[in-house]
Amino acid sequence: MVDTALRPQLAKPFSMRRSLARDLGVAGLWGASWGVAARLWMRFISTEPEFSVTGSAYIIGAPILIGLASVLATRSSGFRPALRWPARGLAGLSTLLLGMAAGILMLPTIALGAIGYGGRGWPRALRVAVMVLAALPVVVVHGEIEKAPPSHRVGGLLAYLALVVAIIPLYSRIYHPALLSKRGTANV
Repeated sequence: MVDTALRPQLAKPFSMRRSLARDLGVAGLWGASWGVAARLWMRFISTEPEFSVTGSAYIIGAPILIGLASVLATRSSGFRPALRWPARGLAGLSTLLLGMAAGILMLPTIALGAIGYGGRGWPRALRVAVMVLAALPVVVVHGEIEKAPPSHRVGGLLAYLALVVAIIPLYSRIYHPALLSKRGTANV
């Protein structure tokens, strides 16, 4: 027999039963991992590979905040209407964290990729068009990678694409609240 105190908890979908602390921890770890990978990629393609403590802290810290913001956006479906849109707006503002300094090169690909990836229910031609637009900035990044040592060009481009592909589903949760059902479970 199920204890009546647990009954409301069991009625919620699995993603809402998980603890907020666990979700935030996973998102923070994911963000830190992505940030370290991005920092290593920058070191790999750089013609003058030097690290600064403040630069490294930002490059690792910003994705942590972006991961935390995605949890906020994902869980906002369960918020009262007065809090739902401010929570999603705050999560959307996390995009600015990625667009600082050299990150601006990634921003169009990630933003358009997330919009196209998450545009479920859109006409296929529209999704394909948005994804093609998302791929165009890769040409600019490729031009920057051309300045890297020849042995690093192909690896640098492949690593860039891997970083972008890894973060697009996360941003699609922020940009497409419609991907979340009324119960707060992600449909991505």
